Amino acid sequence: MKINNKTLGVLLYLCLALILLLIALSYSSGRLSHSSPLNSVVKEPNTLKATPPLSLKQETLDDLSDKNTIAPIEKGIQDQNNQLAVMAIPRWKQQGQLKTHLAHLKNKADKGDIDAKYIVAANLRYCFTAPIDDFALQAKLEAIADYTDAGEAIDATLENFDYCSVINQDQRRDFYLYFYDAAQNGSVAAQQTFADITAEFYMQSQGFKTQNREEYIKKRDAFKLQKIAFLEQAAKHGSEKALMKLSALYHSQQISGNSLAKSYALNRLMMEITENGELYNRYAWFEQRQYPQLSQTELSEANTIVNNWLANIYQNGSLYPYE
Repeated sequence: MKINNKTLGVLLYLCLALILLLIALSYSSGRLSHSSPLNSVVKEPNTLKATPPLSLKQETLDDLSDKNTIAPIEKGIQDQNNQLAVMAIPRWKQQGQLKTHLAHLKNKADKGDIDAKYIVAANLRYCFTAPIDDFALQAKLEAIADYTDAGEAIDATLENFDYCSVINQDQRRDFYLYFYDAAQNGSVAAQQTFADITAEFYMQSQGFKTQNREEYIKKRDAFKLQKIAFLEQAAKHGSEKALMKLSALYHSQQISGNSLAKSYALNRLMMEITENGELYNRYAWFEQRQYPQLSQTELSEANTIVNNWLANIYQNGSLYPYE
């Protein structure tokens, strides 16, 4: 087939146009791939990263070093966890009725046996609220008859009444004297028991409710100070119950004096010594909620408390788990 000059010219023109079009498309594609906002800016999705609990074993807050307030725990303290001896509270409940054991226990207590002092105290405290006679028993049974768990409550009341039979009210009131004596002589079991004794119950049980206002306040406040002192002694011997109570008292500002920092420090101490996973998680949660509320000065004070108290705990070498 013959191609005339006119047809050849058209074909050459079309080929040239096609080449120019391909060059233009290639250039445009190159610009798009290098300058498109979709390709040049890649944003990571907004996600919440899980933060492990802040503890003395592993600081995890990025701004901690910037604040320069909480220093690492002193070398040699955090590595001694395995050296704490797990201690058990003496079993205080006796077989049969208390009256058959009380004289013997009191005799041992009078000779300086601090476990016996605690056991006598715990028994008398248990008996303090037991019905004192048949009339009191009948009144209490009638009062609890409408409880939803009346059956269990009645059984417990009858057992309480029988166990404490013949122990008069003056003897029962002595529970505090035995607790105090045992605590003063170093019984951690007795010291941590003060967590369960309120100032109001102390005043009522010891017959101080009828005193004039000035004397009443004086005795009540003296008891509160003694309670805190005993709880601090127990805490420094590894009592989880005492640490928990002190933390709660500071957090609720029932104890004044930089309460938030001290509560925070006690929560950290709980995390350091407890072997109970549930308690660890609870106090880690408390700690993480409190941390943003603390100033640099408060964080520094908290760190000092933690270091000093941990040193005391490991020096004493004991751990009294919460039961």
